[in-house]
Amino acid sequence: MLGLVFAFVLLLFFVFLFVREVRLDRARFKEQDRLGDEHIMRVIEKFLKEKGKSLEI
Repeated sequence: MLGLVFAFVLLLFFVFLFVREVRLDRARFKEQDRLGDEHIMRVIEKFLKEKGKSLEI
């Protein structure tokens, strides 16, 4: 019986770790996506400045 309780606690622990890792991975993905968008916006602003226009959002 004690082994079953220990196995159940271990299962809950590993499920918790999995969910935590998925959340951290999603946060990392969102940050990379934001940085990528920021880089694209800088390139567009540079291009428009070269052409003599301004970017208005």
